[in-house]
Amino acid sequence: MSLYSRAYAFVLKKNFMLLIIAITLLILTFGYWIGIPYFVVGNMLSELNAPVFIQGICISMSAGFFFSLFFIPINFKVAKMVGEKKQQSTSQAFTRLQVAFVLLIAIILYLIFSLILWTQGVFQ
Repeated sequence: MSLYSRAYAFVLKKNFMLLIIAITLLILTFGYWIGIPYFVVGNMLSELNAPVFIQGICISMSAGFFFSLFFIPINFKVAKMVGEKKQQSTSQAFTRLQVAFVLLIAIILYLIFSLILWTQGVFQ
């Protein structure tokens, strides 16, 4: 994992504006990358009578996917560096990195959504 952290540190040091642009876009489009998964996907799954656990996972995965779209340029540069170091193709390194990024964000968002619902008494 230190290879990835060093690659991220190098890319963010060299292209710091990519991070600023991604964070700005995330703030400006908060309603899209959280609203679409929460309201659209959540309503579709509730109409199908899916369990709350499955709804939470699907909402978190789709929000993680939309969230990760903003970091594609950064992840692509990191994947290019990691692919050269590991002597892999850039697309293979990028796919692994993007899937890991989506899963990490989905887990974090699932924990946040669960905490919010738990504090409101939905799970009691």
